[in-house]
Amino acid sequence: MLVAAYHILDEKVPYKDLGADWFVKRRPEAHARRLANQIEAFGYRVTSKPTDEAA
Repeated sequence: MLVAAYHILDEKVPYKDLGADWFVKRRPEAHARRLANQIEAFGYRVTSKPTDEAA
């Protein structure tokens, strides 16, 4: 938070909220991998492949 405030004040730019899903949009494959790991922790086997829409 302090780093963001420093850059906003130093560069004199307005704050821009990136949104709650910024990390998902930034690296969707990493998000999918994290979700798969969470499901596997419950004892399920996970396989995934991208849909035609995502590819």
